[in-house]
Amino acid sequence: MPPLVGFAAGPNPTASTPTVPSGRIFRSKNGLLRVKLLAAPGTVPVNGVPTANVQAYNGRVPGPTIVVSPGDRLKLNFHNQTTMPSNIHYHGMHVSPKGNQDNVFIQVPSGGEFDYDVRIPADHPGGLYWYHPHWHPNVGPQVWGGMSGLLVVRGGAAALPELKDVRKRIMSLRQIAFTPDGELDLYGAAPAEDQSHLVNGQLMPEVSMRPGETQFWQLANIGVNAYYNLELPGHTFTVVEEDGIQVWQTWETDKLLFPPGKRYGFLVTAQKKETLLNLMQAGYNQGLDDWPAMPIARVRVQGEPAKSVKLPEWIGSKPDWVTGPIRNRRVLTLSQNVVDNQPLFYIDDVLFDNLTMQDIPKVLVNSTEEWVIRNASSPLGGAPHSEDHPFHIHINGFAVTERGDWNPATNEVTNREVIVPRGEADTENVKSNGYIKFRTKFADFVGRSVYHCHILYHEDHGMMGAFDVVDSRGIGPGPDQLLPSQMHSHG
Repeated sequence: MPPLVGFAAGPNPTASTPTVPSGRIFRSKNGLLRVKLLAAPGTVPVNGVPTANVQAYNGRVPGPTIVVSPGDRLKLNFHNQTTMPSNIHYHGMHVSPKGNQDNVFIQVPSGGEFDYDVRIPADHPGGLYWYHPHWHPNVGPQVWGGMSGLLVVRGGAAALPELKDVRKRIMSLRQIAFTPDGELDLYGAAPAEDQSHLVNGQLMPEVSMRPGETQFWQLANIGVNAYYNLELPGHTFTVVEEDGIQVWQTWETDKLLFPPGKRYGFLVTAQKKETLLNLMQAGYNQGLDDWPAMPIARVRVQGEPAKSVKLPEWIGSKPDWVTGPIRNRRVLTLSQNVVDNQPLFYIDDVLFDNLTMQDIPKVLVNSTEEWVIRNASSPLGGAPHSEDHPFHIHINGFAVTERGDWNPATNEVTNREVIVPRGEADTENVKSNGYIKFRTKFADFVGRSVYHCHILYHEDHGMMGAFDVVDSRGIGPGPDQLLPSQMHSHG
């Protein structure tokens, strides 16, 4: 593990547990939550040590945790004291993309404020989500500076009767890097091998478990581009939640891959003997960035033995749209190039800034579509090198039904794997020279939203598209949901 520069005088990183500290949680009550969120630069405690050059929500890294229930109203007053425009995106939430809800086309200027009024549906899935800025083209620098936090919707897998007495832990994962003076390093300056990783804002915290105890862990990758390939040696994870939604069929695995934006909820049962081991980042090569293996937390098993818990394989019902009729099929191709020494990232050969109405897919509300996402980011596709892309879509989740290899030079598909979905996702890694196929239902809401690569440098440099969900009359986007090209023409 690289040295943690600037923390020699900090607190013992093994002395705390990664539960969300008191004072950092906003909880709804009686169907309403009012939150004031201030984004501002300054010197902020990171792992207990004052760190300069941070820009954070309410002076904390990560930002405060927001806890709501299905059917609640979230009234969030956002003050932007950073030096650039910003806004708030509710990652993974199934809420309206219009007006003052999850509208990523809102731009809150430096020194400005905005009142969000998010109406959470009564049937919204319970699970782990997160929030972060989504002002194009500077999402990456703002999230790198510290602007991201967890959002929990009560219920879901956490409320299963079998898990009533199970200890639950919620953890955020994010990367960080420091200068020799202990300040936050510049965005994009530190290579993957020189970055450190925070668990709920702490370096190498300690998680306690009793011998044989089953715990429910919900983890979210809320960083800019790090991949976490997590494993706990000698243990398996039983997945019960993916991207905030309870799966209908559980599965066991010894590793879980968290590309940027990804969340999982899973059961882990401790060994029956006392031990101390590391929760490991097993390493992952994304193409450009090779994330090295390293420990990110300690797990101490000690104390009186506890009873373990097992869940049945089937804990829910598969939605009808996963196997029902499809109204439309679409193919999107992700690619990249270097123009005038500037890396650029495309969807269907178009940069986000250049989108016109002719480039916008129009989907009918409450219809199901099948999409194929192909990754041409490789020398075969004209790119300078190979890169994976974590594909994320707003407003609606999807069920992956197929994946395989795809040659962008010949259009040949090989190693085709048909997948029987076990749950929904909103963020899925697409390997270089590969593809995924998924089904998604654009339920409940009309309006304009986006899909993009969740490596934030890629998103900021073009790899984002927009889609319009319209009603039977063809009405969809709101008046404040202009494309960048439309904004330029009105400027």
